[in-house]
Amino acid sequence: MSTVVLWIFVPFGVSILLALFHRFTSFTRWAAAGVALALSVAAALVNFGGLILVGGRAYEISTSFSVLGRQLVLGSSDRFFLILVYGLGAFWFLGAPAAGTHRLFAPLGLSIISILVASLAVEPFLYAAPLVEIAVLVSIPMLVAVGKPAGQGVLRYLIFMTLGMPFMLLGGWALNAIELDPASESLLLEAMFLLGLGLAFWLAMFPFYTWVPLLTKESHPYIAGFLFSLLPTVVFFLMLNYLDTFAFLRNSATFFQGLRLAGTIMVATAGIWAAFQRDLTRLFGYIVIQETGYSLLAISLHSQTGLELFAAGLIPRLIALGLFALALSVMQRHNVSMNFEEEKLAFQQTPIATFASLVAIFSISGLPLLAGFPVRQPLLEELGADSVAAVTWALIGSAGLMYGGLRYMAALFRQAPKSIRSEEGFYQIGLLSAGIVILVIAGVFPSPIITIAMNILQAFANLF
Repeated sequence: MSTVVLWIFVPFGVSILLALFHRFTSFTRWAAAGVALALSVAAALVNFGGLILVGGRAYEISTSFSVLGRQLVLGSSDRFFLILVYGLGAFWFLGAPAAGTHRLFAPLGLSIISILVASLAVEPFLYAAPLVEIAVLVSIPMLVAVGKPAGQGVLRYLIFMTLGMPFMLLGGWALNAIELDPASESLLLEAMFLLGLGLAFWLAMFPFYTWVPLLTKESHPYIAGFLFSLLPTVVFFLMLNYLDTFAFLRNSATFFQGLRLAGTIMVATAGIWAAFQRDLTRLFGYIVIQETGYSLLAISLHSQTGLELFAAGLIPRLIALGLFALALSVMQRHNVSMNFEEEKLAFQQTPIATFASLVAIFSISGLPLLAGFPVRQPLLEELGADSVAAVTWALIGSAGLMYGGLRYMAALFRQAPKSIRSEEGFYQIGLLSAGIVILVIAGVFPSPIITIAMNILQAFANLF
């Protein structure tokens, strides 16, 4: 038995079977959630490279698998990534019934997860780029409603993500070439430029992020949230893998300066645009952009502290994005307008969802006592020690997002609600309430989540 078979081929095969039975929507959702949760738990318990007893027989768990002359490797250093990504899948699949996603979400979502795991497992790493592109192509049927043309946001998403693939391939080729000629400065600059441009397309960095708010407005918010949680997480892992593998890349001040510049612009511009938004779905898009920017700023610190802050912020970020996406989906299911000017009845119809959306916005903007603050505050301190200009613009961006949240809250309570008649179901209320409680507890007692998140760095021993 191989870890590759268990965490790549098994879920991919299950996703194909679920796609064949996609008309049984309830079954496919719960089955996908069960499989993802089982694989997440198995990643925590299985001894990679050791023996497992099944039916009185001992089977060796090998960590590599050969496919068409290429190696797929999932070792013990990848354990936390597998726990995280399949736990993330279970988190989103369990919320699908409450969000009202269409019947292809669970089968395609599980296949996307398995393909992205393969992108991190493949050796040589050049083949990660085509696998990420395959995952993007698989996601398109989830974003486009049956019988309707693809919107501008979906088309830009497909175009920009596809443009990222050749640059990542060329950048990877240049990185391999540098190992043969490490003294070539021109080749090093070319590799950094190509790799940086590929990452800019994949992570929707400035100026390639215009499609993000368009996609969140056109598509189902829960499906968009799933992709914006999963894809950037995997791409950040790929980036850290490149830095861990190539010493000349992690020792390049130019590369990290580029990350800081891109992150600062993303945080600042997203916050400024968020301050003047009148539509919740577009505000969601700018939240995604700002969160990506803060992750880039953490990595750009080029220190162990910066990497720890990146890891510590990962779980609160994913929970807040999931809660916001679920809240938007619940409101849309009950025909609540996403426009601030028409929010007068939102709190009366969906009080828990509207409150959850506010908590998610303020957590992401770094409000004290919520999950985002224990990471955001030390990140800004570390950034301020290196660059006053960068931390100033980052504070402006955070203030802009918080102001956007205050404008939304003012729109909700512009008129005192005459009566509250919640239209939310018990399952929706349970999930939303759980998300609110988790964000509050993580803000008041951040140590357990931060300690768990630190395990992500075990796969990148050379970065310290």
